Amino acid sequence: WLLLSSGSLWLNAARDGDEAGALFATRERARVARVDLYGYAALAAAIAIAAAADPRAGACCAACAALAVFYSHRRTMWKAHPVLGPFVNGAGYGVLSWLAGFSIARVPMSARSAVAMVLLTIFVVGMTFAAQAYQGADDARRGYRTLVVTHGPRACLRAAALATSIAVGGVGVLAAAGVYPRVVVLGLPVFALAARTMARWLRAPRGGSPALAAEFAVRMVAGGAVLVALATIDVLVRS
Repeated sequence: WLLLSSGSLWLNAARDGDEAGALFATRERARVARVDLYGYAALAAAIAIAAAADPRAGACCAACAALAVFYSHRRTMWKAHPVLGPFVNGAGYGVLSWLAGFSIARVPMSARSAVAMVLLTIFVVGMTFAAQAYQGADDARRGYRTLVVTHGPRACLRAAALATSIAVGGVGVLAAAGVYPRVVVLGLPVFALAARTMARWLRAPRGGSPALAAEFAVRMVAGGAVLVALATIDVLVRS
């Protein structure tokens, strides 16, 4: 899956060029010639490894690779579409990656696992909107019709805040109800740090900066890591 993500990002870099700031970029670097070839090679290797581990995981990986190509290829460029772009991220990093994990673990999908998958997918879509909020000028210059181009950065950030709040709030409600370990509720205050970043981001001009996007992403992922850690501790204690 590391190869799958790397290949997807390399294809995206080949399409965009990332002339301005990019998420988690610490300094500007020259783009490698024909970086798209690295992308296709990584996707092919990812599919081969995943298929060797489990046929269903291989199928999920192949579907993710196809989505990556549709997302970035010049003849399709789904990333430039206001709906198809977020769909690719939600379906790939949410649904298909989740299903691949269950295939490798060889356990049946339960109802609460399926709900968690839906919440994760909503979360990923929200993060997709957050990642494009500062790229309005670049996307417009490239001719993309992303949400930041059609409705502006504030609409992007509000969509990101709404989607991530639904995902985190859903986990909190279900944990409080006992569907998930109740101890998970103790980790919810960690997300207040991400909310503070979002409040500053909404006040920033022109959609903010890659630094704000990176800070928000790190704080959201850190909150998710705390929830997973608490749930894991609960399972280990009960076992």
